[in-house]
Amino acid sequence: MKLEHDVVQDLYPLYIENDLSPSVKTSVDEHLKECEECKSFYETGEKSFQINKIEEPAAPQSLDEKIILRMKLTRLRLISVVLAAIIFSMILTDYVNEREKMFMAVSDYYVAIENSPQMFDSIKNKEQSDLMHIEQTFYQLSEGIMEIEEYMNFIESKFYDSTTFLLSLNTQRLNSMIQVMKTRYNQGRWSETDEAAFQALKEYFKKQEEITSVEYGKTHHGYSSYLHILDVKKMDKFYENVNLLSYSYTRFHKMPEQIKVLRESELKSRIASALEINKDDIDLKKESPLNAMYVYRFDIGENGNGGEIDAVTGQITNYHGDTGPLSDGPIMDQKEAEKKAMLYLEKIYGKVLNLELVSLGFNFNSFADDSRYKVYSFKAVPKVEGYTLYTPLETETLLNLNARNGKLESFDHNRHVPSFDDLDAVDLTASSGNIDDKKAVIIYSALTGQFELVFIKPDLEYFQKDKFTSAKTRLEEKIYIDSF
Repeated sequence: MKLEHDVVQDLYPLYIENDLSPSVKTSVDEHLKECEECKSFYETGEKSFQINKIEEPAAPQSLDEKIILRMKLTRLRLISVVLAAIIFSMILTDYVNEREKMFMAVSDYYVAIENSPQMFDSIKNKEQSDLMHIEQTFYQLSEGIMEIEEYMNFIESKFYDSTTFLLSLNTQRLNSMIQVMKTRYNQGRWSETDEAAFQALKEYFKKQEEITSVEYGKTHHGYSSYLHILDVKKMDKFYENVNLLSYSYTRFHKMPEQIKVLRESELKSRIASALEINKDDIDLKKESPLNAMYVYRFDIGENGNGGEIDAVTGQITNYHGDTGPLSDGPIMDQKEAEKKAMLYLEKIYGKVLNLELVSLGFNFNSFADDSRYKVYSFKAVPKVEGYTLYTPLETETLLNLNARNGKLESFDHNRHVPSFDDLDAVDLTASSGNIDDKKAVIIYSALTGQFELVFIKPDLEYFQKDKFTSAKTRLEEKIYIDSF
């Protein structure tokens, strides 16, 4: 029997073990005699292959690099997913922590304002003279709102930046308001304006308590609290109402709706007339009410000259101008400088005032180090029939004139007196003169929002009791101190 080549090689294990039948073994032996390849295999036990017969699989030349790159990309994707999960977890944790701090801040604020409307009742209680509990509430509200501001999220911060008063309360002016109310009530001078302001104050605080109560509920309502956005604009309305009320009441003893604001065209006309400049050269920009209520900044040209004007009184409150380059020219006579100063004051105030012009010498409060810089400095002290207008904290109305050309370089109106418009209307019919160690002067009264004749006790501070006594009623008076 003739065996194929492959069969003979497959029978090798049986041949070695002598397990082949005699006929098959004889056929294998016959094949081995004729086939050198099989004979060699049977003698050595090793197959021999011809390289040229082996077919290698086709593979890309950069297979290893592609495999390595794919492994790296897979690993990077895995790392990215893990990092993204970690970052998201950190952001979420931080957001949750910030929100929880916000919840606590809202709680503190709610505690401060809760039941606050009732606290104002002590103003009408003559047996309760101490108003510290009210002032403490104002302080707590300011502290609470600063906490809330600190933990606002991005959206709340955006709303916050677009508000008018930035959730800020002028506590100094508000404290003055309740002190004035208390004094007027105790003195029996309570008026319709006082009652209207009193009720408005309570109503504003009640409304804010209701708003805060809603915010408190929404920030303490389980998981939905973390998605709640504070209604910052609605909260800011409280600060707008209270700040406007305290301003109008303490400064003019009026309600906000009684305050008449001059139009920008009128303000420009006053500035142009006072400073003898072209109206079209004046650029007006309203100041933030946080810095100054109803005040406009005005600029003249592009050289930095300008100042500020009060839109309620129409009073230029300060001015700084350019009087030309420094020179070594001759100094004008003191008397001539005084005349020019009075002319400027008449233009600024729009009328002739009975003023005592006090010379302060050259370069008052100036730190110029150039010897060519010379200005005459003056203090203007208004008087009415011999009575001096007294102002607090050593504040004065000042102006400086270029000592060489007589031009107005700067002017500052006393900020504790809104204007001198009604100064001549002060009631002087009351007894006057000196009483013991007291002297009769005129003040701008915080109790009436008008000029009043009072007796002053010089050795007492402005905030102390009996510093000022009304010449008419012999009751305590309070001088108005501007709290910006």
